[in-house]
Amino acid sequence: MIRLQTEAFARNTPYHSLELPDGSTITGIIPVENLRNRLAAYPLPEDLRGRRVLDIGSASGWNSFECERRGAEVVAMDYVEYDEFTAVQKLWDSKIEYVIADIEELTPERFGFFDYVLFFGVFYHLRHPLYAMENVCSVTRGEAFIESYVIDDAPDPARCHMEFYETDELGGQIDNWCGPTISCLMAMARSAGFPRVDFQYVDSRRCGLVANRRWEAQTDLAGVPPFLCSAVNNRHNDNVFQPRKDEYLVLAFLYEGNIGKDDVLVEVEHYGVPAIILIRHAAGYWQVNCKMPPGIPPGDRKVRVGVRGVGFSDPVRIQMLPAGAERRFAQTPFVADDLASVTAPVWVRVENTMDRTTEFRGYRNETLACRFTHGEPEIDLGRVQLTVDGNPYPLLSVERPEPGMWQINARLRGLSPGEHELRLRTSGSGFSEPFVVRFVDAGADAASCPVIAT
Repeated sequence: MIRLQTEAFARNTPYHSLELPDGSTITGIIPVENLRNRLAAYPLPEDLRGRRVLDIGSASGWNSFECERRGAEVVAMDYVEYDEFTAVQKLWDSKIEYVIADIEELTPERFGFFDYVLFFGVFYHLRHPLYAMENVCSVTRGEAFIESYVIDDAPDPARCHMEFYETDELGGQIDNWCGPTISCLMAMARSAGFPRVDFQYVDSRRCGLVANRRWEAQTDLAGVPPFLCSAVNNRHNDNVFQPRKDEYLVLAFLYEGNIGKDDVLVEVEHYGVPAIILIRHAAGYWQVNCKMPPGIPPGDRKVRVGVRGVGFSDPVRIQMLPAGAERRFAQTPFVADDLASVTAPVWVRVENTMDRTTEFRGYRNETLACRFTHGEPEIDLGRVQLTVDGNPYPLLSVERPEPGMWQINARLRGLSPGEHELRLRTSGSGFSEPFVVRFVDAGADAASCPVIAT
């Protein structure tokens, strides 16, 4: 069988050289020594038992077979089937899952998550490289090893750009679409959701990177960690996010001290998130904006903000919807305890965030902000309820403006003109005293009202 397969390969040279069970090697375009040296440039453990590995652009499959030899559960993926892969897979009685798919089809829902992702020699072949890098990030729970053609010989932050090849300008091939600088490739990996991207090597215009989904371990901590006030969606100012949409986290936090953007560590669950901007507001709090990282599973998720060398805040919760779910089904149901055992909420301040009054007109950007204290140590959207005239009313978000203080936000819509009674309760408490707000215009003409930025 092996002899016959060897003769067949001799008539059609494989891309990778391939080792066979009898100790012989089928010579391909890329020698085994070169393949070994490339893989050795990355921190891939020799023992991969209990780990999942994805090999994107597996081609003839040497990397896939090598990872399986080390004990990994391997998924090999390419956009066309390589006959030599399936032939050698049978000879080795390999359990590799071989998938024929484009990288645009790579999602956690279909493929799950991987401890290591090999992304060798694919990036510059892609028409939509940043979108593809986000898909790679979405299925990575550990590290992605990236190799690509680049147009320079060393990382240079001043050269963060990419060439585009409309036809066959690169190597006479019509499937070579882009040539990034090394700094551009690293920046695109960070923008895709990898918080930590390390340069490994460049050799003959081939660059190697290690992209990690987690921040480095924080040790020898000193100082008081930040206090996270809120984590909201920049589009809707609520705590709800949808996968595969271009949505951004906006975090407000308190921290005593001077910090720069590179000092701030944002986490969603255990995944690190690169900061895009950092602002210190005159009101005394910091704001950091981040792209919502790909691959966050649906459900209630924890967000933290940290400062390098100091440590992380306590978490606040956001809600990640399932893929394809509509936002109108995102309301978190209130869950009341059987017995009210803690102090009811006490109003501190109620206002329309547009003009700081207690009057509302139904404008699109109006937000009701209710600040209060209460007897529970923690609350989230499922543990606090607002009623308007005795009827439960949907909330946008729960915030903590400062230690010991809480705030819920809502949009008052469709109320009749006149006064309306607000009450609050938490899961473990009874209702607060009433607070009265006034609806000046029922909102019948709200669509024609001016939009005022907040």
